[in-house]
Amino acid sequence: DQIRLQERRDWSKRILEGADIRHLDKDAIRFAREKYKEKMDRPHISEEIDAMTDEEFLTKIKLMRDGRVTNAAMILLGNPDYDSLFESAPSLMWRLYGADGELKDYEILTIPFITVADKIFAKIRNLTYRYMPNQLSLFPKETQQYDMWLLRELLNNCIAHSNYQLGGRIYVNECEDSINITNPGDFLPRTIETVLQTTYNPPFYRNQLLADSMVRFHMIDTATSGIKKVYRIQRQKYFPMPDYDLSDVNMVSVTVYGKTIDEHYTYILYEHPELDLETVYLIDQVQKGNGSKLSKEGIAYLRKYKL
Repeated sequence: DQIRLQERRDWSKRILEGADIRHLDKDAIRFAREKYKEKMDRPHISEEIDAMTDEEFLTKIKLMRDGRVTNAAMILLGNPDYDSLFESAPSLMWRLYGADGELKDYEILTIPFITVADKIFAKIRNLTYRYMPNQLSLFPKETQQYDMWLLRELLNNCIAHSNYQLGGRIYVNECEDSINITNPGDFLPRTIETVLQTTYNPPFYRNQLLADSMVRFHMIDTATSGIKKVYRIQRQKYFPMPDYDLSDVNMVSVTVYGKTIDEHYTYILYEHPELDLETVYLIDQVQKGNGSKLSKEGIAYLRKYKL
């Protein structure tokens, strides 16, 4: 497995044996065409796409080669009746937990993954949350618990970067005041601090064709800015930063909070809008009781600016 990883083979680009255009979902392809035209936003490109057959369109964007279907095409556009063509069929599971930690409801979803995010978010409770952003305010700030763009980006990132060869499943766990999303595979940047750096560039993508196609279909952001934007959205709401748990080398887990934790953290973000993401991340670790785990440089930096 380590040798295969070093070779950086794109699993999503490989041909799925036995699969052809008949094993794809026509509604999913129709939706992909519309999203592609929306992304390109050029009249002449829209006319060109409309004149193509489904096979010509998918060949143009490299999801098909010589009439054969790639793994990426089947994941995004596959007919669920034929998911058995995979050695291990990709799937996604939504679970709802009550305040007591008991499982209240669940649903398992399969391919095509191009529309799976909408099905998941139709189930998630997104209540209005009220809180005081500073000590001088007389009126509470109102916001939705979760930003849907944020959740969509994180879920679609899981689809794009999962290690499908491990045979695991993507989970969306909805709890009382947070949502946890997990996917099989290691976190290629190794640490979230690395991603938050201004000049960060990814070493490579595990599923390059799949990720490229999802960008073309307006499913995920590009230029490695997605995760940073997720953190910025939480900061603008004065909410805790997402928590990445990378302790399991074969799983990436991220938790998004739908409420504030410590009012002092909220006040600092409100009074210091100029703080960069790396600094906000450090302050967030302090409010979560992880201050002693920070590096000596991080602790010295926060103390220098009385944070």
